[in-house]
Amino acid sequence: MRDAFNRVLRITAAIIGGLFILAAIAEWVRSAYAPFKGFAPNVKWVPALKNFLYLMAMFNILLIRYVVMRIYIAPGHINAETIVRRLCKADLVSMLISALPCVYGLVLFLVTADLIDFYLLFGLSVIYCTIYFPRYKKWVSIMEEKEDRGSSAS
Repeated sequence: MRDAFNRVLRITAAIIGGLFILAAIAEWVRSAYAPFKGFAPNVKWVPALKNFLYLMAMFNILLIRYVVMRIYIAPGHINAETIVRRLCKADLVSMLISALPCVYGLVLFLVTADLIDFYLLFGLSVIYCTIYFPRYKKWVSIMEEKEDRGSSAS
């Protein structure tokens, strides 16, 4: 279980590193193409896109909860290996979905050249990543809970 958790931590670190790479890209575009005007700042559908992406960023927390729940209650034989595999999937999926608001922010920045949108959604991604960061104690408690259920069912 420790090896699987360490693998998940390495991938999580890569995802968090990706957030900061997106921040570096936004800053590079802003400084290299000064003054950066955006690709479509005055198009009539931009406010609708902005509202949609902000709503999607807020919806991500519900999406994470739903996907993780579906992974945990998936049918099949329950043993220690299955539990660890589900914990890995749940943590990786939750971290990937947590990083999506940052991508939405980069899209908004490239369209409108408003860096505030990017940093607001970047901050939301950081908050989501902090909330859903994999924790070994959680893994241990879930393993113990599943083992107790398995022994009480027999």
